[in-house]
Amino acid sequence: MQRTRYPERRRTMRLSLQIPLTVQCRLPEGETIDLSASTYIVGANGALLLMDTPLIPGQTVRIFNDHTAKFVDCVVTSLREKRERRFVGVAFINPNIDFWHIVFPKSGTRQAIRSSQTGALMPPGIRQDNPPQF
Repeated sequence: MQRTRYPERRRTMRLSLQIPLTVQCRLPEGETIDLSASTYIVGANGALLLMDTPLIPGQTVRIFNDHTAKFVDCVVTSLREKRERRFVGVAFINPNIDFWHIVFPKSGTRQAIRSSQTGALMPPGIRQDNPPQF
């Protein structure tokens, strides 16, 4: 069993997935603007967005999924730039929603594997080191 030095702090697993989005935010003057973005990583409780315009941590934004036309209210949690790309972390204000239409396993869940002999899914931890001799 592999032990890690630091326990996993995330509530669910994250997936690398690109979904086109429109981020609607309010300027200090009160005007609302729409910005183009896409997801870089999604999770059950938020996402890491890739976008050109910086946002302010703590700012409330509304994210529209361009494929489904659904929206969700979020709060900006982090900003970072890496190699000419701007990443914006957002968290859903109401985390118990199914905005991405994906079932996310709990964090730390190990992936099931397929049996090399039968092709059936096997629970994590069962290994077939000694295949039967024919």
